[in-house]
Amino acid sequence: MSAIAENVVRLTLPDGSVREVTAGTTGEAVAASIGARLAKDALAVKLDGQILDLKRPITASGAFEVVTPKHPDALEVYRHSTAHLTAHAVKRLFPGVKIGIGPAIEHGFYYDFDPGRPFTPDDLAGIEAEMRRIVAENAAIERVEMSKAEAVTLFEAQGDHLKVEIVSGIPEGSLSCYRQADFVDLCRGPHVPATGKLGVFKLTHAAGAYWKGDETKPMLQRIYGASFLSQKELDEHLHRLEQARARDHRKLGKELGLFLFHPWAPASPFFLPKGATIYTLLVTYMRGSTRSTATRRS
Repeated sequence: MSAIAENVVRLTLPDGSVREVTAGTTGEAVAASIGARLAKDALAVKLDGQILDLKRPITASGAFEVVTPKHPDALEVYRHSTAHLTAHAVKRLFPGVKIGIGPAIEHGFYYDFDPGRPFTPDDLAGIEAEMRRIVAENAAIERVEMSKAEAVTLFEAQGDHLKVEIVSGIPEGSLSCYRQADFVDLCRGPHVPATGKLGVFKLTHAAGAYWKGDETKPMLQRIYGASFLSQKELDEHLHRLEQARARDHRKLGKELGLFLFHPWAPASPFFLPKGATIYTLLVTYMRGSTRSTATRRS
């Protein structure tokens, strides 16, 4: 980003035109000056390759874009914000749960929690319902800059020792948190401007995950969710997941009487009579093929 000149920044739009605004003008205001429809659809802005919240002040000149749902960077912002929405709902329903991290991933997002017990399917249904209530509230999502000491105090007061651990590893200086209604989370951002911008998601399952991927650390519960920018895309993704489950080898093996898995040895198949017969025939065939090859070579 170039330096500020005379308190004015020059923003080069995608069509090559240049818009001059007072330094400190928010991305939201710039979007509104370009067009009302554009401002309505805006999720964030992009300045010289960096995605910023709509309410972040623009303090330098550069290439400027408004991130709408059609923008290639929109999906990651949307999914990351939906991960925070998940944590918000969990905190409301289970105040004693400790929160970890929640990034955007392919097809959606996940968020790690320390609930003290596994989440059940009923828990996920309740969490998803609470997420939709928070979306309906259309709470503003606000970036809050604070010192490291302030962040430690905040998360210690919330009883979130996982967040305190993360903050403790950040170099001295200011950091950012995001607030939406009664929920605050540590995050670099960016995020959509309000929870009402979200809504196209489905919590898919929960699974165990070691904190920071380290097996010497506590086992957490990771809630996975699918999230897209349109309901059609989400429905298509969920349909593909359903088809994959129908073709799951663990399901088909049991239904066809070939093999099954047991919780005592989840990675080892127990062959049923039909499966054992096929396995034996294959082994016999492979041994015969090996002997035939060896004979031809000799």
